[in-house]
Amino acid sequence: MHRRRQSGFSLLELAISIAIMAMITAATVPSFMEGINEMRANLTAQETQTILDAARAYRAEKGGWPGAPLCANALSVLQTTSPPYIGGISSTNKYKSPITTSCTTNTFSVDQNIIKDWEGVVANSLPGTTVVSTATSLIRSTVSAPGSESALNDKLSRTAQANAELNRMRTTLLMGNNNITEVNNLDTVSVTASGMVSAQTLSSTGRATVGDLAIMGSNTESASCSPNGLVSRTAGGTPLNCTNGRWVKQVAYNPGTVTTGQGCGDFAKGSIAFDSSGKMFICK
Repeated sequence: MHRRRQSGFSLLELAISIAIMAMITAATVPSFMEGINEMRANLTAQETQTILDAARAYRAEKGGWPGAPLCANALSVLQTTSPPYIGGISSTNKYKSPITTSCTTNTFSVDQNIIKDWEGVVANSLPGTTVVSTATSLIRSTVSAPGSESALNDKLSRTAQANAELNRMRTTLLMGNNNITEVNNLDTVSVTASGMVSAQTLSSTGRATVGDLAIMGSNTESASCSPNGLVSRTAGGTPLNCTNGRWVKQVAYNPGTVTTGQGCGDFAKGSIAFDSSGKMFICK
């Protein structure tokens, strides 16, 4: 009789194969997981930095931290502005831990849990980040007011800002004898000018007080005018008033000495004068 030969792996060969596969798996799995955790650490650091940068940009534009005074909802505020400061970042990090935000008057912080042995890696990837608790792998990333905010307050923005303080002077503006031009409207309490003030139209809703009023233009007596109440002068300097739509002279006193038969000159009819003897004359 002939023995029948068996084909395929023997139990010993199969056991050896399984052992080899197990060794390969044991060697590669830790390396594979380390790669995943390294990727998660890098993404977590990047997203955290994005949140911190957005918070500082918000502070610079709005004058306060997002969600102030406590900033617990800072992520929501940053994502719902128009346009949003950040997008595509959820309220949990790459380790499935919640991202919590907080702030003080001058600082903004992001707290989050990592996993054991990786909290230091993420912390070292982010400036201003410390490990708050090694037991829970909690880290905290903190930034201060952008660019030394006191320095920003010393600058006057050229463009309109949501924070009006960035467009407001808090001290006397000294121009060094230079001009201010392209002004559309000047809203002020008072104006003091040592030289000439030139304007096409000057309007006062209250009382206008002047030392001497010099009228540069002139009009002709009996010419049309509007509205009533305007004041002008003739070419010779006699005052004119706009009355009933006409420029008219007002009765006045001639301080000079007149003689019988002398013309009235630039004085209105009804004006009075005296001769050398003290006799009164009325212009007709």
